[in-house]
Order: sequence, then C-alpha cells, then structure tokens
Amino acid sequence: MNDKEYQDFWKVIVQIVDDYRGETINLDFIDFEDEIKNAYYAALVEYLTNERGEIPADWVSDKKYFLKDPVFPSNFKNFEYRVLTMIETPLEFKTRNIYIGENTFSRC
Repeated sequence: MNDKEYQDFWKVIVQIVDDYRGETINLDFIDFEDEIKNAYYAALVEYLTNERGEIPADWVSDKKYFLKDPVFPSNFKNFEYRVLTMIETPLEFKTRNIYIGENTFSRC
C-alpha cells in the first residue's frame, strides 16, 4: 500500500472509530478487497468490541485476517520506532502482525 492509499484508508478507519464510539454505526463486515486492509479492519472490529466488553463477530477470527508478514505504518522506518511499536501495539493488532502505536485511536 503506497502512502496515498494508506492515508485514504486511514481516513476511513478514523471515521469508523468515531462513528462506532459515537454509537452511530454497527461494525459489519466490509470487504476492502485488500489483504492488509481486511486484516486491519478485523483487528479494529475486535479491538473496538473488546473495548466495550462485547463479543466480536465470528468472522474476525478467520485465519485469512492474520498476516504472514509484519505491517507497520509507512512513516515508521526507524528501527527504534518499530521496536517500540511492537511493544505498544494492542493485542488485537499484534496477533495479526499489524503494528500501530498504543495511542493510535486516542482522542484529545
């Protein structure tokens, strides 16, 4: 995924987080037609439902949503950043080999 695709995808993800936390949407399955995006969305669904103490949908556990190779944000090229991110990443993402910062979905 190039930087532009990542930024466009990120805007969709942030809107999903805000809408779900604002209780204006359900977290239904969305097929992004991309292995990484689909794994990221499955992790997000699991993360948000766990945050509420709910049980995630069964589809998020499908093995196709677990990546073989690690994925980091495109701007995390520095080795130290990557190591820190691997430590901080929420479990729902880490188990799918997706690494994000611990405050990725925090708001001021």
